[in-house]
Amino acid sequence: MLSILLSSHEAIWTLALGSSLLSCSLLLAFLREHGPVRVIRLILERIKSYRFILDAPNMIQDGYDTSRGLPFVVDSPDVRYHLVSNPKHIDEIDRAPNEVLSLQAAAKVLLRPEYSMHNFSWFEKRGTDGTPLPKTVRTLLRNELPKILPKTRLVNSEIMDEMLSGSEKQAPVSKVIRECVARTNAIAFFGEELANNKEFMHAAEDFIDKTVYIAEAARILPGVVGSIVVKFLEAWYSSQHIIFNALEPIAQQRIDERTRASGGEIVPEHKDCIQYIMEESLHFKSSQCERTEPWAAGRIVHELMALWFGAVHTMAMATTFAVKDICMHPVYVEPLRRELESPAYAIWEATGSGLPLLDSFIKESARVNPLDNVSTRRKALAPFTLSDGTHVKTGEWLATPLAAMLKDAQHWAEPLEFHGFRHVDAKHLASLGDNSGFKTPDSGKTALYTDVSKWQTWGTGRMAW
Repeated sequence: MLSILLSSHEAIWTLALGSSLLSCSLLLAFLREHGPVRVIRLILERIKSYRFILDAPNMIQDGYDTSRGLPFVVDSPDVRYHLVSNPKHIDEIDRAPNEVLSLQAAAKVLLRPEYSMHNFSWFEKRGTDGTPLPKTVRTLLRNELPKILPKTRLVNSEIMDEMLSGSEKQAPVSKVIRECVARTNAIAFFGEELANNKEFMHAAEDFIDKTVYIAEAARILPGVVGSIVVKFLEAWYSSQHIIFNALEPIAQQRIDERTRASGGEIVPEHKDCIQYIMEESLHFKSSQCERTEPWAAGRIVHELMALWFGAVHTMAMATTFAVKDICMHPVYVEPLRRELESPAYAIWEATGSGLPLLDSFIKESARVNPLDNVSTRRKALAPFTLSDGTHVKTGEWLATPLAAMLKDAQHWAEPLEFHGFRHVDAKHLASLGDNSGFKTPDSGKTALYTDVSKWQTWGTGRMAW
């Protein structure tokens, strides 16, 4: 229909004139009701909010510097952020009830899953229909790491041999890392059969980028225009539908197997996230959520898609930055290699714990190269007031200025300098022998990369990952 209209000059002029007249009439009506001063102020505020798209780091840094620890406001095109850095205020955010401040509602705005994840319209309040992910990720999946890690090491070696060898032009490092991270996660999430399915994996990797494109289009483009573009992108980008259509029958098969097993039939044993989420959804209690019925196959797949996006998108970027930093600071290559060639690697592969030098290097890379400008996002589902009187209206957001906090000299010694072993205990570093040239300027703050107590990268408190 649109192509027919655009082929006619008369139609184009009619559309243009009609749109102009409609816009003018709406503007005149608004001017009559509110006056020119308010209209100009609203236009300027809107223009300033769009600056956030291009200059968010500097806007947040300026607000952080001038606020001196107090909450401050930054507007984006679709969200008003109240940014807090005081530990007391961060704790108040963490303790707020889910029906007042919601991480899940914020994530829904960021990702637009109803368009980017095969019509996944999740609830704004966390736990409405159950929360199987914490136990799935923190316990069940972690328990399987000793079996998963050796497989991923072999798979990643094959990927690197294929993509980085030969006479042809080598693939960019970021692409190699994305494929390694995707395949590693696929083994844990979906099992080896799907992880080795090239068509599925191509869609699974493509889904990461397309989710970002759809979500950003919905965020940037206003009103009706945004809705039209987003719906077009939803139909045009097929990867989300390929993933859903591939996983739904598998999830249904697992549900059917569970039913047969309850009748005494022997069924195959599965150790992947499809199985974990399905089994956890069978044990919801009324004291924990409003809806206690087991999840259908489609609901299981939607949860997997959201988890998959977070796991691959963030870890691929973090790993790429770490590789960049080792190239920029080659002095760390030898001690890291010695650690990986020592018995400590076998212990890490068996337990998922250890390798303090590598852990510190990755953490320092994440500190210097934060994956986002803010963390601990919460959307206010009801009015909320901090202890200092800062009032957050319904629909506005609270967050922490992550990037600015990670560069603050009050929190970190020599914050703009890269110290790969900053987070290693000084005594441990000294015990390794010839590592005296490495500084640990924050020796009193040694902690693992995954520690969340004073490390906003993973979020805050009970909602941190």
